[in-house]
Order: sequence, then C-alpha cells, then structure tokens
Amino acid sequence: MKRNNEERTKTRRQQQNAVDPAAVLNFVAPTEFVELPSKGIGYPQGHPLYDEKTIEIRFMTAKDEDILTSKSLLKKGLAVDRLIGNLLVDKTLKAEDILISDRNAIILAARSSAYGHIYETKVQCPACNSTQKMSFDLSQGRITEPVFPDNVEELENGHYMYETQFSKMKVEMRLLTGRDENIMFKAINSNNEAAMSTQMKLFVVGVNGHKHPNIIEHFVNNIPAFEARSLRKVFSALSAVVEVKEEYTCDSCGFEQEMEVPFNADFFWPDR
Repeated sequence: MKRNNEERTKTRRQQQNAVDPAAVLNFVAPTEFVELPSKGIGYPQGHPLYDEKTIEIRFMTAKDEDILTSKSLLKKGLAVDRLIGNLLVDKTLKAEDILISDRNAIILAARSSAYGHIYETKVQCPACNSTQKMSFDLSQGRITEPVFPDNVEELENGHYMYETQFSKMKVEMRLLTGRDENIMFKAINSNNEAAMSTQMKLFVVGVNGHKHPNIIEHFVNNIPAFEARSLRKVFSALSAVVEVKEEYTCDSCGFEQEMEVPFNADFFWPDR
C-alpha cells in the first residue's frame, strides 16, 4: 500500500513538472521595433545589423530587473550589456557587437516601456555642487545622424579612411561598439588619465595600411595635437548620437546649462 502511494505521488509530481507555464497562461512577451540611430551604417557586410534601420527587442521583465541588481555585474560594468543581450529578439546578435549609439537607443526604449517616459533623478550642479531633483522626458530623445566629410572614404568592411591634413597619414577608423565601451569603462575605473588616447587607440585600426597594435599605439602617442583633434572631430561626425537633454537651472546659485540624461544601471530604477 505504501509503495502504491509513493508511485502515485511520483506520477503526480511528474505530471506537474510536465506542465508548460507558457502554454497554460497563453502569454507571449510583447516586443517593439527600435529605430537605429546608425541606420545600419558602420557595420561590416554580413553583420545582422548591416544596412538595417530598426531592431526588435522584447519588453523588460522582472527577471531582467534582477540583472540590474547584480552587484557582480554592476561592479564589472556588464549589467547593461547583459540586459541588452537578454532583450534582443535576434539571438544571433551579441550586445557587445552593437554600435554604442544603437545600444543607447535600445536602453532608452527598454526603460520607457518598463517605467514610462518620465525619468526623475537627482543631479549635481557643476558650479556649486548642490543637489536637486530633475525630470527628463525620454520621449524627447534626439538623434544626430552621422555626417560624412568629403575627405572621408567609406570602406566595404564598414570602416572609414581619412588622410590627415599635414602629415598625410592614411588613417583607417571604425565606429565603437559595446565591447569598446566596456574597455573604456575599465580604463576610467582604473583611474586611467589617458582617456582620449585610449579611445583613439580603439577607433584607429590602421595607419598607412599597417594594423599592428604597436604601430597604432606609436601613431596615437606621437600624432601632433592639432591633427589628433581633427581626427577626433571626424570620428565624432561619423558617429550617430542619441541623447535626451533638458534645460537645467540650479535652485541654489542660478547656474544654467543643458543637462544630458546619464545612461547607467540606476537609469532603470525610477524610485531609488
């Protein structure tokens, strides 16, 4: 008799485990299409986002929120990266291979669908360091499309060729991705004072046809400052930008300027 009861209990547990919650609830996570600021430009041929104008992501869930509270992922700067990867409908895509501007557009859309368009946070006055509350309307995000100067050649691999004005160096550049963003994050957190040259070593991938890291590092470390500035301006022009800005006035000292919403893990927690 005892054995029969154990068998019935075992059978009942097997039946419970066989239940498909998704089928029972008949629930499918909603998705949305996000406009890509890059418009698919800057990706190499063969990349899933090459020449694409939009990307499909699903809405955030409670499980996704767990990623943003992971102390380990936050410390390593990987929380947002992991979140983007989870939200992508096309699993052949890797979050770290998406251009920074497109990643920011995904973050904006995910946050808006999860918590609404209004983001309230505390900001610090650049003039007097006092803190006050400020609201950002995420629905007012602006996209600055890339501009292609006449002296820049677009290459088939998604890179760009630019010849410096005086030294006549032919510099091959690429747009930065999430992987590069993580490298810069680590550099900043390690008190690296060479932030500008670190970024340049990432977007410069060739000089006069030479692509060895030692040659690129030598070029970046020795290029005249005025040419380095021109190179950074060209790179910025080629990079699409998505941003949300609001006019800020300090309640304490009256300082005024346009304030940009920060893209970080706290961005997803409106009640903190």
